[in-house]
Amino acid sequence: MASIVLEESRKLGIKITGLTFRSQEVEPGFVFFALKGANVDGNRFIAQAVQNGAALIVSAQEQALSVPFLLSHDIDKDMADAAYEFYGRPSDSLGMIGVTGTKGKTSIAYLLESILTQAGRKVGALGTVSYRIAGRKICDAPNTTPAALVLFKLLAQMKAENCQNVVMEVSSHALELQRVRHIWYDTAIFTNLQRDHLDFHQTFENYFKAKVKLFENIADTNNPKPHRAAIINIDDPYGQKLADMLQGRVRVITFAQENAADFRATNIREFLTHTEFEVNGHKARINLLGKHNVYNALAAWAAAVANNIPEEVILKGLAALPGVPGRMERIAGKQDFFAFVDFAYTDESLQRAFATIKPFQKGKVFLVFGCGGQRDRTKRPLMGKTACTNADYVFLTNDNPRCEDPKQIFNDILAGMQGCTNYEIVPDRAEAIRRALTAAHKDDIVIVAGKGHENYQLVGTEKKHFSDQEEILDFLREKKYV
Repeated sequence: MASIVLEESRKLGIKITGLTFRSQEVEPGFVFFALKGANVDGNRFIAQAVQNGAALIVSAQEQALSVPFLLSHDIDKDMADAAYEFYGRPSDSLGMIGVTGTKGKTSIAYLLESILTQAGRKVGALGTVSYRIAGRKICDAPNTTPAALVLFKLLAQMKAENCQNVVMEVSSHALELQRVRHIWYDTAIFTNLQRDHLDFHQTFENYFKAKVKLFENIADTNNPKPHRAAIINIDDPYGQKLADMLQGRVRVITFAQENAADFRATNIREFLTHTEFEVNGHKARINLLGKHNVYNALAAWAAAVANNIPEEVILKGLAALPGVPGRMERIAGKQDFFAFVDFAYTDESLQRAFATIKPFQKGKVFLVFGCGGQRDRTKRPLMGKTACTNADYVFLTNDNPRCEDPKQIFNDILAGMQGCTNYEIVPDRAEAIRRALTAAHKDDIVIVAGKGHENYQLVGTEKKHFSDQEEILDFLREKKYV
């Protein structure tokens, strides 16, 4: 479908030199999309964009301006249409692999990136931690799935650098906001569906419908990619529902630990350093912890097979990945206790973190966690209950409070901790981490949850540098453990 933005610019004789929704990025010849987000209204920055040389302003609100203006009835769609055309339809000639689901997207993307690299392919990667080409970080990731203007620019760069495959995490927000409009996927992976993002989707059913859109893309008869496949976890009830929906429409490849599937893991052996398992007669090893990461390895394995990677290469690729930033990431020195940083920000992911360490627990478990501000409030009491039920002691602290009162966040969490006494509130996250590490003795386990790979703290409208990993390492250095 033609872009009305680019058509309008051609009619007006405007030579477009760039596209952006950030006024500070505008240069002469740029189209500025005045995007109204959840927290910032781009219409407030139109004057700055004009001053910087914008050649065309696009907005969903009528404007009287000194430069050409286009009224948009669907600005998300118009941005995607313009970016797809402006950057030369880059996704059409790339092997696109999309990963969606509540948990596991990042680990699967890293595992697949490792496998494809082992197979000699040049890989682009887009996900929660960073955006990469052939393992080289282009930049940190402000969004799991970037906005369409950023996404197609990155895909064009990946195409120019001769990437063969792009592995990308596809969030439910991206699917709803049309960020991945015009991308035809070769492979789509479904991990699981758990409570999250209900502040955005309102209902669980809406959340599932958003995820389904990625698989409607794979099953669409207009999809020109010749070897399409849907990779689905059928141990998850929503995965089974999705597999049933797609049968007869597209190639469905299933994976599981409990149910019969195309790729089923057996003989799982867990360690605090790695995990071993078997799949269809092949022995495999990953340097990731927990049975949930076996699911992630199965997803990557099945997707690799769908992309014609031999199984001996898959095994090497799985074993080659040293770990995933912020996913049960062990911070090790000479200390006689264990410290992990994990991106657990739902009650289910907290439960998984506890389940991962339980077989090896000899001492006490200390947990540091909080909940993000201006995000789904319904999960807060659930996380509180999971925390105080499974940990010996909990240090409740701030985790990106944003513009919400931290006291309100704590009160929501405490609603699930009624009757519990094994916690204290330590608003300063650095102090909470230090208290947990100070309390730990031989064989104890400290889990610092919620932020994972993030190296910032969002307080009010300010973004401050903060890293759980750095705080732990600073403590270990101070105590002469490293």
